[in-house]
Parts: sequence; C-alpha cells; structure tokens
Amino acid sequence: MTSNCSRMAESDREQVVVQQYDPILESAETSSVKCSNSNSPVVVFAHGSGASSTSEWMIRWRNLLANALNAVEVVTFDYPYINGGRKAAPKAKELVGFHSDVVRKVAAKYPEHPLILAGKSMGSRISCLVAAENDIEASAVVCLGYSLRATNGVILDGPLLQLTVPIMFVQGGNDRFCPLKSLEAIRIKLKVVNALHVIEHGDHSFQISKKKLQLAGMTHRKAEEFAVKAVAVFVSQITNKEVINTPKNTTSLPLRACPKGALPQHVSRMEACVEDGAAAEQNGQPIEPQPMIEEFRITKQKQSRLKIKKFQREKQIQPTWNTRKRKSERILKNKLKKRVYDKDGRGSTVDKPLYIDD
Repeated sequence: MTSNCSRMAESDREQVVVQQYDPILESAETSSVKCSNSNSPVVVFAHGSGASSTSEWMIRWRNLLANALNAVEVVTFDYPYINGGRKAAPKAKELVGFHSDVVRKVAAKYPEHPLILAGKSMGSRISCLVAAENDIEASAVVCLGYSLRATNGVILDGPLLQLTVPIMFVQGGNDRFCPLKSLEAIRIKLKVVNALHVIEHGDHSFQISKKKLQLAGMTHRKAEEFAVKAVAVFVSQITNKEVINTPKNTTSLPLRACPKGALPQHVSRMEACVEDGAAAEQNGQPIEPQPMIEEFRITKQKQSRLKIKKFQREKQIQPTWNTRKRKSERILKNKLKKRVYDKDGRGSTVDKPLYIDD
C-alpha cells in the first residue's frame, strides 16, 4: 500500500512539473522549500557537461542550496543534448537560448523574488552568459566549480568580463580546470562585486582525498556545508535580506571581497571588512569591488621562495670525497690509478697499478 502511494505521489509530482514548464522543461525536476517569505530567492541551477540534473552530485547540491538560501524553489533542468543521444556537450553559446527560456519562465512564475542563477562547471559559464542578456534581471550568479580553462588550455574569461551582476565562485583548491592564480587575475578585472570561497584540496567536483581529510580533521560533508553557508551569506548581502539558515558564527560581510594571505582550511576567501562596509552603508555610498591587495601578492611570493629553498635543500646532492679534495690530489690520484706504458711499447713500468683508497 505504501509503495503504491509513493508511486502515485511521484507520478503526480512529475505531471505537475511537466504542466508547469511544458514544452521546455519536460525533463525538469525541482527541489523546493516553500515558505511565505516573499524575500526568499528562487534559484535556477544548471548542470555540468558530464552529468544530468538527476546525478547524485546535482541532487545533493540542489538540496544544500534550497536549505541554506531558504529558497522558495530551486529549479534544475536538462539541456537538450542530454536526452538527444549526444555524448559530448555542444558549445556553450548553443545552449544559451534554451537556458534563457527556462530562466524567463521561472522569473515569470516568481516575479517578486530575487533570481539567482547557479551552475556547475559548464552550467555556471552558461549562467554568466544568460545573466548578461538584457531581458534577464538576475540578482547574482553563483558558480560551483567554474571551468575557467578549456581542455586545450584556453582561458574562458569572456562570460565573466561581460557580467553586470554580482558573482560568487566556489572552487576546489586543486581544480585543474580553474587555477586559483588565473582566477584571481580575472577577478581584479571584473567590474562587478565578486567573491571567492576555496575548498582546500578539493578537485573540480570538490572531492577531497581521505588522507587530506584526516590530516585536516574534516569531512567531505562539512566542507560542502561550509561552502554553501558562504554562498548563503553572499546572497543575503546582495539581496540586502537576512537569510534564516546562516551560520551562527558568521559576521556581516560587506559586498566587496578582500582576499588576503593563507587562510585556514575551508574558510571563505571573502574577508570581512566590517568597519569600512558599515561606514559606507551609513553614508549611503555604493560599495565598490576592491582588487586583490598587495599584502596577498607579497605573501604568495614569500611562500614561493620558501618552497623553492626547501626543495633545493632536500634535493641538493652531497659532494663526494673526490670533489672536496684539492685539484692536485685529484690529478695525482687519477695518474696513479692508470697503468704507465713506455712510448716504445715495451709494456708497463710497474707490475701492478697503485690505488689510493677512497
């Protein structure tokens, strides 16, 4: 009886979804936190190139975003190529039109709620392209594992540089598709409010090896929870509304990001400049995004030099006895090791060569 009821509930849910978004979102699934608060955001969450919206990763993060942001709804969908039999994703620009239609329908459904565009990898890059369109009024973009570097090594910074809405990055510290140094250089060029949260030792999908987790006294679940809480704080600052499920120990963060030197494990790179931000808000002055401060560069340079010196000390080859002694001793030793022959070819002048102990 219970199984029949659950099947009926699932079929009803799927039917409702199709009715809401047909024909564009026929394969869409939603995770909702229904509430009466009109300030709660609505999130459109796009998947990456290698997995659909029903993958375990997407479902987990869909629920994390819904709870942390107290979202009225988190909408996920599949790009057409997922069900079209294509193994590889097309170019991002070919998917912008479909993605934009999904966003327009969601925005029309919740016109009074802040619109947040979120995405994983390729989905985050397409979200940036959609947010740049004139008729899309997004409040912010959240990039989970932004794929900054293509497989051929090209830096895909075009969608970021044309943004006109605030953006936040959640990146793994060991993500080979988005080197943090390259991302920091691009963040300086951005003309919009931007922030970065780094999951130390995380890869493109925020996975961390068991050894790293044990050394840090961390779990994968906690690492992702810290990341999504940082996203909640960022969204609350952008929308100027309080998010219910923010962490208790989180201070009020201004809109500008102030990255500094080495930070503890899984701590957001969005530093709190509380005094300056509060003063600016009281005076009614807009808060501008600040570039990476010089202290960060100096710290990085010092760390690099220390690493190089340590490597040189560890890999340095110890000199042998042959190189430590004087040049005259080396010459004499080498001569005595060889047999000496007369020029007329009568043979050696010594019965046995003389060897010197090393």
